[in-house]
Amino acid sequence: MIQVADCQSVMLYDPHQKVIANIHSGWRGSVLNIIGKCVDQMVLDFGCRPEKLLAGISPSLGPCCAEFIHYKKEIPEHLWKYKQGDRDNFDFWAMSQDQLAEKGVRKENIRNMETCTKCRTDIFFSYRGEKTVKRFASVISMI
Repeated sequence: MIQVADCQSVMLYDPHQKVIANIHSGWRGSVLNIIGKCVDQMVLDFGCRPEKLLAGISPSLGPCCAEFIHYKKEIPEHLWKYKQGDRDNFDFWAMSQDQLAEKGVRKENIRNMETCTKCRTDIFFSYRGEKTVKRFASVISMI
């Protein structure tokens, strides 16, 4: 279990090796490709095969609301392809999906909730939407 508000939780499951991971990936984690590093670690430590992994991306800030007015200082230029046109918003959902795919996770094995926490403060907590620190849990387990 991890707690998030506007950040992503990326849950990974290898049904063959019986291994799970739950990654807290905020914008800094996305910039550092924490998702790809986790996949690499699962391969190294547990013999997972990326093409067998199942991945889920939790609700988080969507491209509609992930505004970074100082993106030129905060986000490396090679990631500006995720910038939304003339707005200072970024599509971290697409970035996460691409980082998984670049490590060999099959696109059909990636599920993205595509639910923006700031837009949906009626069901999720959002610091950007509410300016208060609250969290919701993202849980993955094996039985």
